[in-house]
Amino acid sequence: MLGVVRWLLPLVLAVVAVFFEWSEHVAQSGEELNAGFFGEIVLFAVVGPVAIAVTLGWVARLVAGYVTTWAELETLNRDLEASVADRTQHLRTATDQLAAANAELARANLELTQLDRLKSEFVSLVSHQLRAPLTNINGALELVAQDADRLPPASQRTLQILGAESQRLSHLIQTILDLSRLEVGRLTLRLGPVAVEPLLARVLASSLVAEPDRAGSLDVAHGIPPAWADEILVEEVVRNLLENALRYSPPGSPVAVSAHPTPDGIEIAVADHGPGIAAEESDRIFLSFHRLGDTETTPKGYGLGLYFVDKLVRAQHGRTSVRSPIHADPAAPGTQFAFTLPIAGDEPEAET
Repeated sequence: MLGVVRWLLPLVLAVVAVFFEWSEHVAQSGEELNAGFFGEIVLFAVVGPVAIAVTLGWVARLVAGYVTTWAELETLNRDLEASVADRTQHLRTATDQLAAANAELARANLELTQLDRLKSEFVSLVSHQLRAPLTNINGALELVAQDADRLPPASQRTLQILGAESQRLSHLIQTILDLSRLEVGRLTLRLGPVAVEPLLARVLASSLVAEPDRAGSLDVAHGIPPAWADEILVEEVVRNLLENALRYSPPGSPVAVSAHPTPDGIEIAVADHGPGIAAEESDRIFLSFHRLGDTETTPKGYGLGLYFVDKLVRAQHGRTSVRSPIHADPAAPGTQFAFTLPIAGDEPEAET
């Protein structure tokens, strides 16, 4: 429509201007066609309509641009609304899926908790059932050992092996029972001040009885304060660490036990001259049933000792750590296991 008006309006104005000028100057006044007449014709019938035509063309372009822009905005708005609706639907779907996943995880976690509880109860039950016959076996072996000097050397050696293996199995069962109690919160802690130096000296001496060729050193800081812990459990922790050091280090190599106060409490450490522990194993060394190496030369074990140590230390508000290598000898870089305990007087409020 605007395109028709653009050309029709100037034409009509030009015709009207010519008619008006003719009527005014020729028809009514009888004037001759002179320069003034033609000047007004050029001005009003040519220049004016052309200017109007140009102006209307500019307006038409503006209107066309506006229409195009409006159409593009409408298209963009529709696309945006469709995109928002699509994203909203995806978000709702993702939210529903996340809620379903969370519900599934909650259900799985509940099942795992129940399974873990059943596992602990089963292990505890089996361990209790095994402990009674093992006690009888140990008693029988002790009775036979009283007359061991009457037996042939081969039988005496067999009797010693049976006694050692029976004691090892009894210790394993007791460890499993204690772990079960720890995991279900039934292990009773008798916390109190513990004199560190005599405890370490006692455990070190008893651990080296079976290996007279093994040297052991004890380094305790002068004036070290007592720890706030369960003395029996601390002794069990140190004994496990010493057994681990003796098991994984070469025969005759020394072991070192130390105790020093730190800003976190009292740190007790056991160091050996064994093959060391790779850095990638340090984060997994305290996991249950995790053992280093899987060859015929690997020392016997069940992968529960260090896990038991970590659990016992944590139950007494301490923490465990491992450092390797600790010696410059590449053939025997060694490992140091350490744990911290609160100082008596700085014990947690819940335990006071």
